[in-house]
Amino acid sequence: MMELDELRQKWAEHDRKLEVNIRLTRQLLSATRMNRARSALQRLAVFLALESVIALAIIIVLGSFIGDHIAMVRFAVPAAALDLFEIATLIVLIQQIRLALCIDYSKPVAAIQKQLESLRMLHIRHFQWTLLLAPLLWTPLLIVALEGFLRVDAYKTLGAAYLLANLLFGLAIIPLAIWMSKKFGDRMDRSPKIQWLMKELAGYNLNAASDFLATLSEFEEEKRDN
Repeated sequence: MMELDELRQKWAEHDRKLEVNIRLTRQLLSATRMNRARSALQRLAVFLALESVIALAIIIVLGSFIGDHIAMVRFAVPAAALDLFEIATLIVLIQQIRLALCIDYSKPVAAIQKQLESLRMLHIRHFQWTLLLAPLLWTPLLIVALEGFLRVDAYKTLGAAYLLANLLFGLAIIPLAIWMSKKFGDRMDRSPKIQWLMKELAGYNLNAASDFLATLSEFEEEKRDN
């Protein structure tokens, strides 16, 4: 009878040690996944910071161009439009950096995923608006680039009619693109190819962080089930 009781005690002690080891292993895996997500977001913040520096440099160059051509409205206005776009871009980039670096990793995984989703949506919207406005910004960019780098007056060389036609085309593209997005948006969301494209647009590091957190979330669900 003593041997049976002793065997039960040893078996219970073995179970306790095994449970401790499993718990420590889970904590280690969770910490590893979380560190990988943090590293991916830190890399994203570095790349966004580099983009911010480039955007700031463009803002300064355009500001200098506007100052040199302040009395020439046909050059100052297109440059101001580009400058405003770059200022807006810089603001969005800084917002993304703030979101990437201010995630509270002490919160539950679901809360972290919610913060990450906010960053992802801001990142995608930024890309979408840049893509949407690109046809409209092409004309002022052409005017400023020809004058700034080649000292060529686009109004005289290409003609006002050509520049106006390009500007109107860019304007027409915006409502058309919005209409197509609203009409076919649901179908696009159900398309695996479009979903893949949206993930790619969100950036590699953002996807990596999201994948690490998704795995960690599944891991925690399994732990709760057990």
